[in-house]
Amino acid sequence: MDKKIPTESLSDYYARTGFAITKDHLPITSESGHFNVRMANICCRKTPFNRRDYLKICICSGKGNGTLVYDDREIQLSQPCIIFTHPSVPASIEITKMSRYSCIFNKQFIEGQMSPDVQYASPLFNATLFPVVMLTEEELDRLNGYFAEMKRLQESDYPFKWDMVRNILQLAIHEGIRLQQQQAVQSGVVRDRLVNSFFSLLNQQFPVDSPENSLKLLTPAHFADLLHVHVNHLNSVIKKSTGKSTRVIIHERLVSEAKALLRNTSWNVAEIGYALGFEYPSHFNKYFKQFTAVTPMEFRQNNMAVSMAL
Repeated sequence: MDKKIPTESLSDYYARTGFAITKDHLPITSESGHFNVRMANICCRKTPFNRRDYLKICICSGKGNGTLVYDDREIQLSQPCIIFTHPSVPASIEITKMSRYSCIFNKQFIEGQMSPDVQYASPLFNATLFPVVMLTEEELDRLNGYFAEMKRLQESDYPFKWDMVRNILQLAIHEGIRLQQQQAVQSGVVRDRLVNSFFSLLNQQFPVDSPENSLKLLTPAHFADLLHVHVNHLNSVIKKSTGKSTRVIIHERLVSEAKALLRNTSWNVAEIGYALGFEYPSHFNKYFKQFTAVTPMEFRQNNMAVSMAL
């Protein structure tokens, strides 16, 4: 990748667009994450070509047209569509005489809300997938309704509004996945059955419901044996479909479950580590810190402090 392509932060975004963060928004530095949704009627505008440290979803509608430059591809936007841009892929959009709903949020805002299987099915989290889903008028109305409701909630005084926003945001992401997969079936492109079987096996292990039962499927070889394929073939198919290795996907799922258990149970760190397949607490501590930069105990203490503050 070209290292000269900049990465735009949330602070950079607000400085570039001139939009203010008001009391209706969670602060950029909030431990609960940041979210913002807005509507814009645009005659002609082009965004800078860059990567982002935040996630973005746009709905484009109207009788205009546009172009999305996504890495080395130019994608023409000539009908209503929803765009899910992966933050690591450099992108720029130029549209003329189109209305645009957009929402931006960081990973903290939706962390732990969606399973890896769902994430790898969405171009928002999987850079190997096509980022644009074309919409019929009925589909456009439904998705616009989701965004309008998120905007209404964002501006409301309801004390649990962000929980509702997260739920509606997930609906929008799921709708994008459903429509994209539906269009893929119609065009004869279907995700490999081996990929679906792998994720089914992976997700059957979660959520972990007892500190006494340790996970058994922890390596690509474990899954390959149960799926009756060579581990190299499994790795190749998973990498092609998701853009990530089998091992990385397993690691991400383990870390996600570890965070959930640290947040939501009274199990001690040793019990959580054992439940996730670690025989010794020191091994779990080292593993968790490798992926999160903090120890399990530090993560638990930080999240307890956030809960008390909220």
